[in-house]
Amino acid sequence: MNNGRMWCVVSPTVGLPIFLGAVALTSMTVHQALLYNTTWVPAFLNGKAPAKVAKAESVSPVALKAADGASDFVINVAPAAGSASNGAASFVVTVTPKSPAATKPGNLALAVTTAK
Repeated sequence: MNNGRMWCVVSPTVGLPIFLGAVALTSMTVHQALLYNTTWVPAFLNGKAPAKVAKAESVSPVALKAADGASDFVINVAPAAGSASNGAASFVVTVTPKSPAATKPGNLALAVTTAK
């Protein structure tokens, strides 16, 4: 035990009840804050069903405009055909160049992260 010498100063019959009481008080305070400051915890504790989540709708394409005002790229975002088994939403993002200047190297950089 790292702090074993602490018990030479504070008796375990005094220190342990104070420590455990502080842990219990902190836990009760956190749970009370969750109960009074959220709407889903009281509903969950009363056995109510979770609220329905709206399905994603298709969105019209977005055009990225260059400094001269011409649109260089069209971006489409649509929900993926199959949902993940963990309930996470999946989307398909399509970026289409509209002008020959947009296909020059260095005009578009995408950062993609995938979770496995």
